[in-house]
Amino acid sequence: MDLSTSIDCLERLVAFDTVSTRPNLPLIEWAADRLDAAGMQTRIQRAEDGLHANLYASAGPADVPGLMLSGHSDVVPVEGQDWHSDPFTLTRRDDRLIARGAADMKGFIACVVAMAPVLAKRARRQPVHVALSYNEETDMQGMRVLAADLASAPVRPAACVIGEPTSMQVVVANKGAAIFRCRVRGHPVHSSLRDRGISAVEIAAEMIAFLNRMQERLNTAERHDGFEFPFTSIHAGMIQGGTAHNITAAECSFVFEIRALPGVSAEALLGELQRHCDENLLPGMRAVSAECGIEITPVVNAPGLDDRGNRSLAAALMPLCVCREPGRVSFGTEAGFVTQAGIPTVVCGPGDIAVAHQPDEFVTDEQLSRCLDFLDALGHRLEQSDTLR
Repeated sequence: MDLSTSIDCLERLVAFDTVSTRPNLPLIEWAADRLDAAGMQTRIQRAEDGLHANLYASAGPADVPGLMLSGHSDVVPVEGQDWHSDPFTLTRRDDRLIARGAADMKGFIACVVAMAPVLAKRARRQPVHVALSYNEETDMQGMRVLAADLASAPVRPAACVIGEPTSMQVVVANKGAAIFRCRVRGHPVHSSLRDRGISAVEIAAEMIAFLNRMQERLNTAERHDGFEFPFTSIHAGMIQGGTAHNITAAECSFVFEIRALPGVSAEALLGELQRHCDENLLPGMRAVSAECGIEITPVVNAPGLDDRGNRSLAAALMPLCVCREPGRVSFGTEAGFVTQAGIPTVVCGPGDIAVAHQPDEFVTDEQLSRCLDFLDALGHRLEQSDTLR
């Protein structure tokens, strides 16, 4: 496959401003047209808002489990970042192709779309499927919906490759990504009468301090080597509250995340925080005012990817992309939802996660070429084998 075809596809894909808060439907419709022209049967699964959609395309026998190539169509915002070119116009600098989403993960999608005619022709014995989701960068709702649909299908895919940027190395495990928003309601009084008030900011600070103590304990737990940070991580990244230096804050909100290792329950860790609030914070708060309270709301809770269900798949795929050792990553992916649907899944795609979400995000010619070679080898495997597992 000519690299220039993939670059042309990437140029078109990055021109769609698919920041999660904006519609992705124009990109989905463009991809559906391309895949349909390649000989695949396409289905658009619209979200309730009418602005977002998943795409599921298939070629090959409908009664045989096949291979699913999956990617998310949305990207993160560019506001506040120091870009040196238009983020939504593909710009070449030497061997770097620069644009928002070039690595995460429109480079992979471009390669799949470019290879679709070849893959469709080779899918005579074992089908190939292409899945594009929406809002992976926020609440992962697109894959939640698609995975539930696949779980109830008469015939599910036999295997899935999610093309997140792994520098074309096969990843068999990733941490979960659970994000929570906490709202604390205090009781405002003049700070000279602070014994009559409750500062929501101070309660939030105590909760964050408790999360930090939990992290210290987790850092002494069993190591899971292979991850960049070999422990479950807890992090409070955003906080807002208070109106004046001399008023006990009526409200404070903060957002925290739990990136749990495979086999570790984010819900159990959240339960520890909730018990701390119920037993040590709320009684004193409500003794001052019954209006005080603490609300913890989940934003997203994406399960991790556990390598216990994909080892044979990884062994089959590693020779196709010159991967000697399966990897583990700390960033979240949609793989956990796919495996919950009963589909063995690995992560493998072009680009470096270190440049994802960054200004001047890029993918290289070399990474796209390696991805095309991998997809070409997958196509030959579909022709010659009944299964990848």
